[in-house]
Amino acid sequence: MQETNLYTITIPPLIKSLGALSALLDKAGAHAESKKTSWATFEEALMNHRLIFDQFDFKKQVQIACDNAKGAAARLAEIENPKHEDNEKTIAELKARIDKTIAFLNTVKPEQIIGKEGIKVTLPYFPDMHMTGYEYATEYVIPNFYFHVSTAYNILRANGIEIGKTDYLGGLPLKAN
Repeated sequence: MQETNLYTITIPPLIKSLGALSALLDKAGAHAESKKTSWATFEEALMNHRLIFDQFDFKKQVQIACDNAKGAAARLAEIENPKHEDNEKTIAELKARIDKTIAFLNTVKPEQIIGKEGIKVTLPYFPDMHMTGYEYATEYVIPNFYFHVSTAYNILRANGIEIGKTDYLGGLPLKAN
């Protein structure tokens, strides 16, 4: 049985969900191909699609999900957060961003995060405020990350891409009884 700690509740699930998000992007390409839709037209529309006028578009949802994941790893491990420019214009570029994020997450070792529940975590958009490592992970990172992944998923669904819950989950560790 896996021991539960700050590392196991953050890094492995973030990696798994980013992998599932990347696979969802592959399905977007397959969708355009199967419908004989012009990929360039479909891709441009998808990248800029938003569910409602005051919400971020698809590309920003993916960018923020990646930023949340790498920011969580960096802040909890108390290491430098890699900078990713927000200049992706294509699905391939978003997939590359996801790959870079996963590669970074894979460099963070459990011992860099385990036991960091009490560290002080600050965020640039909450000046003069902080959360503990535990609060940051459980009350900010996890819900915020999944909000953006879910919104990206929903934008794909709204564009007719045939995906379902199993695609979103990225598989389950099911075992025979």
